Amino acid sequence: MRTEALKPIALKNKVLGGDKPLICIPLTSVGETDLMSEIDEVISLSPDMIEWRADYFEKYMDHSKVYNILRCLRAKAGEIPAIFTCRSHTEGGFRRIEDEIRAELYKNAILSGCIDVIDVELSFGKDNIEPIKALAVKTGVKLILSYHNFAETPSEEFMIDKIKEEIDSGGDIGKIAVMAKEQGDVLQLFNATHKARKEISSPVIAISMGPAGTLARLAGWMFGSDMTFASGVNASAPGQMPIGEMRKFIDALMKRI
Repeated sequence: MRTEALKPIALKNKVLGGDKPLICIPLTSVGETDLMSEIDEVISLSPDMIEWRADYFEKYMDHSKVYNILRCLRAKAGEIPAIFTCRSHTEGGFRRIEDEIRAELYKNAILSGCIDVIDVELSFGKDNIEPIKALAVKTGVKLILSYHNFAETPSEEFMIDKIKEEIDSGGDIGKIAVMAKEQGDVLQLFNATHKARKEISSPVIAISMGPAGTLARLAGWMFGSDMTFASGVNASAPGQMPIGEMRKFIDALMKRI
């Protein structure tokens, strides 16, 4: 058995922080037609959650098109919870989008009634996060505050402190994604996640990126990470693997633990 979060979060018919890890697939198509097709294909794979990475979408400035995509995603996804993300370019976003535009995209997504969770970088800052958080609370949308490091795996203490800072800053869920250069980095992430689970009651997402971090995507849930990311049509980060392979591996482990 894995250690569950003390305060798991119900997202439609799924539980984040419960007895099973959730698998999320990101949507990363650039064009509207391709994105619509990707939604259908990803839903056919039956992920636990779907994330729309709106920073990939070429028409992100067109509010009506963004809203139409959100409505389509909600209608087709049914009971699959949806995450809306417009990732900062400094933390792995596909394109540079001004902070004011990103803040507006987040607020409009929350007000659309089509999403269950938003993912915002902790580095977005207090002045940007607080109004987004207030709106999310009013509408029942959950907030992931996240940290991404594509250069290295920081120290255990740094990662634990970062997760605590995310929760203290208003996050319902704390998330870290760090780059693994060798297997020792994965062990470092596992230790940090395990300690964070004991010290933090909220759900935690801890990801190790890159080829060396693949094991963390498959087994991080054993140490306290509540969700992992798999690829559907495209990958949104280094080291993501197809959901079919990931699900088989996780299911096999869960039967023996």
